[in-house]
Amino acid sequence: GLQAVEAAQAALAGLEASSSLLAFADQGSNINGMLFMASLPPYLAFIYFLGYRGNNTPPLVKFSFSFLLVFVAATIPAGLLSKTTYSAILADSDWLHGAAESLLACTNICLVAGLRAGLCGDTQAAKGGLPKAIAGAWTVLVLLTLATGITLFNSEVHTPFLGGLGGLPAGIVDVAEPINALSVPTWMVHWSTVFEWLLAMSLVWKWADVTGNPRWKGLTWAMVPSHISSCAALTFHIFYNQVPWILTAQAFCTALGNLTLAIAAGRIAVSNGWTPSELNPFAEKPAAPSQEAKGAEAEDDEGFDPALLAKPLQPSEMTSGPLLVAEIVLLTVVFTYLTKYGELFINLFQTTGVEASVAAGLFVFIPPVVVAFACWGDSSDLKSGAWPSFLVPLGAGPAAGRQEKR
Repeated sequence: GLQAVEAAQAALAGLEASSSLLAFADQGSNINGMLFMASLPPYLAFIYFLGYRGNNTPPLVKFSFSFLLVFVAATIPAGLLSKTTYSAILADSDWLHGAAESLLACTNICLVAGLRAGLCGDTQAAKGGLPKAIAGAWTVLVLLTLATGITLFNSEVHTPFLGGLGGLPAGIVDVAEPINALSVPTWMVHWSTVFEWLLAMSLVWKWADVTGNPRWKGLTWAMVPSHISSCAALTFHIFYNQVPWILTAQAFCTALGNLTLAIAAGRIAVSNGWTPSELNPFAEKPAAPSQEAKGAEAEDDEGFDPALLAKPLQPSEMTSGPLLVAEIVLLTVVFTYLTKYGELFINLFQTTGVEASVAAGLFVFIPPVVVAFACWGDSSDLKSGAWPSFLVPLGAGPAAGRQEKR
């Protein structure tokens, strides 16, 4: 009987090792790796359409979505280090995992800052000089961590990220943690990215009203699959990286999310005057509305002109920056400690049976359903049966309309 149990555990461990979505570098031969590779082209298309000059997208927003590729790239050396040095998946090496994942938190922070600046029509803040500099420094620190963690600091496979800063002293919680449990800093990185993404979704929804182009609300809907992917990552760690199918769900939702983002951004671009002729690198491109109005001076605006916004918000109409930061930090801290120490008292999270899979499914899908229901509640057109078409008539957006009037 004991030999059978050990054999089953060995088989499960082998399945887990071959199912790591986070260690992208060695995933080319399985379904997770194929889904990941398939997700890159639509994401590049999303960035292309989002940056169309007629969209009047805040520069920091464009930078943020592009910077996410830095996070993706960082997981490659992190995954290789984890696999070749420790023979472990990236999710099981806390210091590598937390360092790489922190770049996603940086991405979402910049995204929220860019959207808030755009909503208020703050040209200078929308350029994002300081956030971009912080993102650059953040990247350097992460790369230095990956490069020196083993050689200079002798970090081991389960060395906690940032030394496990914030962890409760031994003895306060009289329950043994699995050796691959996430540290407090890594949990904080994960939870903060979830809350930042949800905030970004709500800001994109407001951006639709500010620009006068309702197709931006389609981008909020398109962000839902990516939220499911984030919930899947959280759930995988809640179950101590022991339920492999969650990673496949995460990979699928990542690929689906990138596709829906590309479609949503394409609809926005078409509504603002994009045509297939834009793909011709030799064709003369018409100037964006802001460039027509300002001429050469528009080069400094990086394609963003607050004068083109239909109803920019006043700073008093938005939650103050310090209060918003405090809310995100509070939510992150509360959920981090509840997750890290609360799950120790529930044996289900340390199992891999049918009950664990059912519970994991609820954890992955219920939060996004709640988010989608909230979006539905604020969508009078959808509730009335006016479903959007994938095909958008040329010139249907505010920017294109302004071009026609000139």
